[in-house]
Amino acid sequence: MANELVNVQGALFIECLKVGIMMGMVYDLIRIFRKLVYHFDWLVHLEDLLYWVGCSFLGFGMLYMHNYAEIRLFAFLGIAIGAVGYFVTLSVIFMKIATKCIEILRQIVSYIIHIALIPVKWTIKVLTPYWIRFKKMLRKLDKNRHKRVREWKRGAVVKNADVKTSINVMRNRKDLPKAKSNES
Repeated sequence: MANELVNVQGALFIECLKVGIMMGMVYDLIRIFRKLVYHFDWLVHLEDLLYWVGCSFLGFGMLYMHNYAEIRLFAFLGIAIGAVGYFVTLSVIFMKIATKCIEILRQIVSYIIHIALIPVKWTIKVLTPYWIRFKKMLRKLDKNRHKRVREWKRGAVVKNADVKTSINVMRNRKDLPKAKSNES
């Protein structure tokens, strides 16, 4: 009976070591994601919070399944030893490989973008002189159009002023008979 209990607790300790290693691997994946995509500080804190909430669910779920939710110190020590052991040994190698892969992937993407932009750069280089001439022509047309619009506006104002002046002159003429009022 005692031997069976030791076997069960030993199996639980090994499971805790595996959970610690798995937690370390997941955190390394988060670190790789942070290298790929820029994160604001608040987003890093949120990711860490979600990571630790997920790890606590994983740890307590494992304890619930294997040890009927009995919380034992050696279980937490097993998780901690597994995580620390992973970070000291495999994490260093894993992060070096991942960093190198990210650099190679960025170089490949940069090269593909460079190749894809060659026709665009060539087209811009060929069309730039024509575009400059076209812009000069548009500016010249715009200046002429602006002058014509300004002259048209001045003409309209002068015409309206003439009309208003002639109406006022007609009103103020003394020689015209005034309308009779019906005051009788």
